[in-house]
Amino acid sequence: MKHWFPKWIFPVLLVLSVATVALRLKIVNTVYEINQTEKIIANSKHEREKASIRLAALRSPRRLEILSKTQFKLNQPTAKQVVYLK
Repeated sequence: MKHWFPKWIFPVLLVLSVATVALRLKIVNTVYEINQTEKIIANSKHEREKASIRLAALRSPRRLEILSKTQFKLNQPTAKQVVYLK
């Protein structure tokens, strides 16, 4: 019984099938890496926002005033303690 297709067709189909599967796996892996990177970026943005809020709280004039009075025992300067520069 004679076949209507050449002998080289099966190896070619096999190579193409393996290449297709390999490319699909590479795409899936790349999409996974992109998703992981996006999560890292989102977490970094969230941490940066938290740090900015914390920094603003630490720099608040009210907090610094309380800190200067309680921890460092500082008071408002008297008129004689103020030095004006030209």
